[in-house]
This record gives sequence, structure tokens and C-alpha cells, in this order.
Amino acid sequence: MESCWKGSNLGPVTPDRAQGATLYALAAALLVAGGTWFFVAAPVLGENPALAVGRQTVERLIPDSPDQAQAETMVLGAGRSEERSAAVSNGVYTVTMACAGSGQIRVRVSITTIDSGKAVPCSPTPTPVELNVSVAAMLFLSITSESPSESVFRWRAAPAGSY
Repeated sequence: MESCWKGSNLGPVTPDRAQGATLYALAAALLVAGGTWFFVAAPVLGENPALAVGRQTVERLIPDSPDQAQAETMVLGAGRSEERSAAVSNGVYTVTMACAGSGQIRVRVSITTIDSGKAVPCSPTPTPVELNVSVAAMLFLSITSESPSESVFRWRAAPAGSY
């Protein structure tokens, strides 16, 4: 019986050719596995729907106002801390805060660690908490999450009507 390779320029399969074919097959398999891993491990784009609802809730409770010194909405993970400061004129400011989620957020208005801070309870239907602060040129907030999961926290500092 005559070989089907007779007359072709491929020639017989040699050990070198078999190793090359195996190497190319393994490289292709590695490329497919890496591409699959890349797309499976990619982060989900967009905001968590529960956090989006929480953001809308706290921003509706504490909207921006024309006289505010500063305001911010932030998502805090469990045990996470953030610090914020704002240059303000001397006077008394009302810091209004709300948190959507679970647990609580602790807010300190002092740079020293002696101040235990004010607890802002987090809930699906938050209630704003107000704090009057007398400041001289700089408002400082240390914000710490005491929540078991991510919570949406909003604060706004505006000049107080009277102290």
C-alpha cells in the first residue's frame, strides 16, 4: 500500500514536527484559557443597584444648597475610613448627614482622637442627623464605617442660621 504522503512536500511526520505541532496546540490552548479567564474575572461594570438606590435616597434627603460650604456622597465599605476637610470662613456650621445601608457611620469633627464622634445610623430609610460645629478657617471630618457591608453616606456643611 502506498503512503498518501508520497508526492507531497510535507514529508513524513518526524519527531521534530510532532513536538512543534504539540507546542502550537499547547500555546493555542493556553491562549484560549487565558482569554476565558480574562473575561470571566473582569469586574462587573456599573454601580450595584442597591447602592444606586441608596445614593438617590441620601441625595434626596440632603440636596445641594446654594449656601453650602461643601457636600459629598460616598460609598464606604465595612470598616473603611475617610477624611475630608474644607476651607471655610470662621463661624458656626451645620453638618447634615444621612446613611443608607446597615450598621452606622461614626463622624469625628476634631483632628485629635479624643473626640468619640457622632454616630449616624444607617438604614434603608435614613433619617438626617445634624451637628452644629464652630470652626475657624477649616472644617475637618473623619468618617469611619461601622457597617457590616457597603453603605452610602452623604454629608453637607452649610452656615448655621444661629447657634
